[in-house]
Amino acid sequence: MGTMRSSAVAVAARKQQLLPCLALLLLAGAASAQAQKYNAVFNFGDSITDTGNLCTSGKPTAITFTQPPYGETYFGTPTCRCSDGRVIVDFLSTKFGVPFLPPSKANGTDFKQGANMAITGATAMDAPFFRGLGLSDKIWNNGPISFQIQWFQQIAATVCGNDCKRYLRESLVVFGEFGGNDYNAMLFGNYNPDQASRYQCFNGLNGVPLNEILSATA
Repeated sequence: MGTMRSSAVAVAARKQQLLPCLALLLLAGAASAQAQKYNAVFNFGDSITDTGNLCTSGKPTAITFTQPPYGETYFGTPTCRCSDGRVIVDFLSTKFGVPFLPPSKANGTDFKQGANMAITGATAMDAPFFRGLGLSDKIWNNGPISFQIQWFQQIAATVCGNDCKRYLRESLVVFGEFGGNDYNAMLFGNYNPDQASRYQCFNGLNGVPLNEILSATA
């Protein structure tokens, strides 16, 4: 019990050390983007920025954020956001003058000014990683990074026109948060914090599709 508590404290301490760095990066990004104007905003992530991908086939009644009081402080009704109002990408969209990002899985939607690939429960790693750890039953949604990049590529092919690289260069791509659900699966699967911290939940991505996005938007 003492070992588990000390490991949890160590993980918490590492997170606290990272928070100031993250804050500085966000402030620097906001400052550099202040004078920018973008064609579109494209977002990748999990429940922190999901704007409805989990509910494009209907609102699961067993999930709390599809019910009141979620959504009441801005939209007046639940929107499948894990918030009582807007999430961070909604504020970014307003800042840069584009509509709130539609979920990428919504059929018949105009994505010319952006799309949101984020989906609640998304993981950094693919399903085989969790199968290898005996944790398949802890992952309840199939929307990892690799799938979200595929959704993005399908959308980009329809909105870019003849010069996709130029279009994406003039678009804002927001990537993350990812990884929380990967570690949650381990902790819910009776891994202690020290065991879970041994896994780097980006090793399996290899960076190839992500590098394609980055090179197109550089």
